[in-house]
Amino acid sequence: MPPATHPRIAIVADAHFHDLYADYGFPGIVQDGRRLTFRLLADTARSTRVFNESYFALHHTLADIAGRGIRHVVLLGDYSDDGQVETVRGVKRVLDDYAARFGMRFYATTGNHDIFGADGRHRAKRFLNADGSYSVLSSDPHLRDRGAHAVITSGDMYCKGYPDGLNDMADFGFFPQPGDLHWETPFGTKGDPAERIYEVRSPDGQTARRLMDASYLVEPSPGVWLLMIDANVFVPVDGVTPGEDGDFADSTSAGWNAMLVHKRFVLDWMADVAGRARLKGKCLLAFSHYPVLDPLDATVEDEVALLGLTGMAQRIPHDHVARALIDAGIDMHFSGHLHVNDTAQYRSGERFLTNIAMPSLVAFPGAYKVLDIGEETFRIETVGIEAMPLADDLRQAYRLEVLPSRLEAGGMLDAGDYGGFLFEHIGHLVGRRYLKREWPKEIAALIRSLDLADLAILALIAEPVAAGDAMAAIAAVRDDKGLQQRLVARLTKAETGALHGISALNFLADWYRLRMGSELALGWIGADKIAAYQAVAHLFADRGGDQPGAVQAQFALIFRMLTNYMTGLPSGNFSISRTNGAIEADRSAL
Repeated sequence: MPPATHPRIAIVADAHFHDLYADYGFPGIVQDGRRLTFRLLADTARSTRVFNESYFALHHTLADIAGRGIRHVVLLGDYSDDGQVETVRGVKRVLDDYAARFGMRFYATTGNHDIFGADGRHRAKRFLNADGSYSVLSSDPHLRDRGAHAVITSGDMYCKGYPDGLNDMADFGFFPQPGDLHWETPFGTKGDPAERIYEVRSPDGQTARRLMDASYLVEPSPGVWLLMIDANVFVPVDGVTPGEDGDFADSTSAGWNAMLVHKRFVLDWMADVAGRARLKGKCLLAFSHYPVLDPLDATVEDEVALLGLTGMAQRIPHDHVARALIDAGIDMHFSGHLHVNDTAQYRSGERFLTNIAMPSLVAFPGAYKVLDIGEETFRIETVGIEAMPLADDLRQAYRLEVLPSRLEAGGMLDAGDYGGFLFEHIGHLVGRRYLKREWPKEIAALIRSLDLADLAILALIAEPVAAGDAMAAIAAVRDDKGLQQRLVARLTKAETGALHGISALNFLADWYRLRMGSELALGWIGADKIAAYQAVAHLFADRGGDQPGAVQAQFALIFRMLTNYMTGLPSGNFSISRTNGAIEADRSAL
């Protein structure tokens, strides 16, 4: 009897779709007879994602998926820019179009940008005017912005709450559809929102709210169960009257750590589903917006020691999340949210849990994944969208903004394609956002001033050096023949030559590219630079234990994290054994 075959599934995370051509009740700008509601490049330049390009990135991705003959597509949350009414309508228009033309089925789960609490919340965005100035569109009639040409109030900018925020996405998994072989929720087989209610309490226990949970299980094809988890957790804020602004805490940093506290009933349901899947011989795949394992290659402790409790560190799930999912019988989970491309695995005895962290369509490295379900293995292909051309509409509009504002956009506007744009965007963020917001001032100053050769010298200075004294210490020994001989003895000629051509700022840009892209970043950076980074990493690793306050200890953490980013589990094209969890890179795709 031939082995059973299952249709391939495409998985798309964090599309953050903004409809450039939608009607937000705002004149916008006109190009070639078409109106554009165009987000500012100045906002893109300091955001972790790009905005206007999202329109083309989603269309490009879905066209590529259709061209591969794939008809089942999972959307892992943050399908919309920020949950605005008109933006979600735009997502629906796109999905309806591909469903009609190619017979695609979409299975979505919610992200923190798509919906908010029970009643929703206001949104406001800056849009470009034809003269290069900007206007603000806001759902809040009380919003003011002195720098804006105009502040326009529009109900289409509002982000709805549960369940109203799901209305336009009703056909994409959240409610039963005629083609489903099986469909259920933690509450039964009815899709009615009134039947899918749970209670959540404020931390002090004084405020109780009733919310809809949008989790569901669907069988789109025989033998495959997609477990779509609504892992948004909105907790009432102590002392705030329900219905007032700020009555719910944002779900951004909550994720699965909060799921175990406030939505435990979902875990109980997942365990029941997993048990039935085993008995019936179903292939069970779990999906949610938030990761269930650390996707940063076990670097969180180093990050906290170096930078403090960053926003990224706050979003990392604790180990008890992994244990809870393993106890529930879940062994395969896909996540988005952090825009990180990564594979992580947790083992407990013979049991295992694998989390496939998905890159975003609107941040480096820009990709989606295709899952091929075999009888013994899962095969995963990561499909980059870097070759997508940059639309002329975007280039023309950016010139309208840049010329009068003299905006410094780094190399973004010189990029030849979308991949180059995202590559330059994350590099620009290092100086524009990360160093300013997250890095200690003295370390940031060194990174802005030194090159990789200076960091190699710092690694060879035997005495511990304080960050404030590092510039002088490096300058004092830069021409020391003995130190230079030691450096030459430790590095190859090519590595030594590369050090002087790489600024510490450019190194840190590649550090972030590896952090977000893992192996997908290697080809962008190049083998010579990677070798130089590894050589300096070895110099710091060989120092042993420096005093925590020494600048060498801080840079040792930076390079140790870099090494972990480069040497994690395969995250491009790879296979996972369904029986023992073994993960192997697919070398044939290289």
